[in-house]
Amino acid sequence: MTYERNWLNRKGAPYLLSLLLEKLETMDEPFVTYGEAAEMLERELGTTKIFSLHIGGVAGKMMNEIMSVAKNAPPINAIVTNTLGIPGKGFAGYYDNLWREKRGQRWEQLDKGQKLDVVRNVREAVKQYEGWNRIFQEAFGDRPSKLERKRFTEQDGKQAETEFPRGRGESKQHQRLKEWARDNPREIGLPKGYEGVAESDLLSGDRVDVLFTRGEEFAVVEVKSCLSSNDDLRRGIYQCIKYREVVRATRLPVEVAVRAILLTERELPSELAARAKLLGVRSKVYKING
Repeated sequence: MTYERNWLNRKGAPYLLSLLLEKLETMDEPFVTYGEAAEMLERELGTTKIFSLHIGGVAGKMMNEIMSVAKNAPPINAIVTNTLGIPGKGFAGYYDNLWREKRGQRWEQLDKGQKLDVVRNVREAVKQYEGWNRIFQEAFGDRPSKLERKRFTEQDGKQAETEFPRGRGESKQHQRLKEWARDNPREIGLPKGYEGVAESDLLSGDRVDVLFTRGEEFAVVEVKSCLSSNDDLRRGIYQCIKYREVVRATRLPVEVAVRAILLTERELPSELAARAKLLGVRSKVYKING
């Protein structure tokens, strides 16, 4: 089904607010990106592809409805952001009129660091605010059921504890890509001299797909095959971070360099690519299956 902008704003506003409140109730990323919101609304409203740039209108409608029943509510649209965690120009009016101190700088005059400080302060105020259930009911009616529906499709062989059999539940596609990575360190961007071991156990009880070493230099590689959903790819970014920090920690007090690489069979969606870059995870693509 195609959509019309006013319809999208009206129908999408309660779903967006519900998703924001879910985020604040969990340990997930503390914001909702435009791309993430668009994917959620496509699913919930049954529309064709929603352009990320249209989410600002949904956020504005959401905030206007909130203000119609609670003018003192913090501007929760501050946590609808780009991949760097900063809201767009649509937030400027709400900040300038609702949040900034008198005679303080307007939103567009703030630098990146100052904008992130604003978002942190708003997020804390939103978490402390006790009227969200009442506001939701008065502005939109009943709150939708849980919207965070992660879809993991790849069986990547990961176990909670390393004593489980290696490769248990692992797909053939994942195994092929993992073994290719182990044997081709140069192809995934490592300098000469690195040697890889597949399914290396860490002291945290995790098992990294491939651990490369070159003296006291290391690289952890997480593999996501052609079977992986976008949720798998997002999870892979955070797995890389975890493995990188565990390897660093086990070597302390000796400081060592640890690279983190996410190897996939397709390009990361743009917002995940930006997130990986921000978090220092290098992404590489090699198609070996199909």
